[in-house]
Amino acid sequence: MAFARWTAVLARLRKVVVLGGLLATAALVPALAQIDEGAAERLMRASGLWDQLGNTAAGARAGIEAASRNRLTALTEEEVQRLLKATDAAFAADRLRPSVRRAMAARVPREHLGALDGWLGSELGRRITAIEVAASRPDRDSDRVIRAGVQRLAEASEERRRLIDQLAEATRAAEATTDIIINVAVAVQRGMAGVRPEGPAPPVAVLREALAAQRAQMLQAREGMSRALFAEIYHPVPDADLASYLGFLRGEPGRRFLEATLLSMEQALVEAAERLGTRLPATRPAANT
Repeated sequence: MAFARWTAVLARLRKVVVLGGLLATAALVPALAQIDEGAAERLMRASGLWDQLGNTAAGARAGIEAASRNRLTALTEEEVQRLLKATDAAFAADRLRPSVRRAMAARVPREHLGALDGWLGSELGRRITAIEVAASRPDRDSDRVIRAGVQRLAEASEERRRLIDQLAEATRAAEATTDIIINVAVAVQRGMAGVRPEGPAPPVAVLREALAAQRAQMLQAREGMSRALFAEIYHPVPDADLASYLGFLRGEPGRRFLEATLLSMEQALVEAAERLGTRLPATRPAANT
């Protein structure tokens, strides 16, 4: 089971990487693993998370390239290429996957493995995962998906809209996306400050306060975005199957697995963003003198 809100995270992560800056406070991982890393990797692969993490660098790269094409950045072509190289290194799958695997091993309760394997290995679980993995492709136009989702919601039955609302609520899609955007962006800033504390960017504390002041507005915007994304992404899934998926997410194993996934992804992305931040000054050496 992958989670479709990851599509929204990637879409916004592209812009965060291009623009730089924000803050980060990743939740601490428990000291002792609850499951072994082999089991954690099995869950990651079965849920689609393994594939999605492999697309992260490509998603960030696509956002940078789009910003450059549309003249949304003052970077020269040479600086863009250096930024792309730094992004590929910071968000490389061989860095993200082990980080998430360790964090998942520490967070997924051992007693839930049977229920998780059962859902992920079921016909419906595999079908939903395939839909979610396809939705996370870096070449997917998230703006088009949202527009299509708005139209689907307008045409949907009351029952379908209720299911979409409940799915967005159960996955905490808007809240999770908002927090990851903020935390990833601040981690970039913190990484930059670590290598160039006298640089031109605002202090991390100032940026943290500015983003905290905008959080409510960001959250409200993402609530509508999440509903539209879900309406379009899950449109091939019949109401009865979507209700079954919702039942899994609301149950203790599904809820705890979702929580573990969100926290583990956030931690890995924050670490990657901070790595990127340490590399950013080198992409524009002239701007740092």
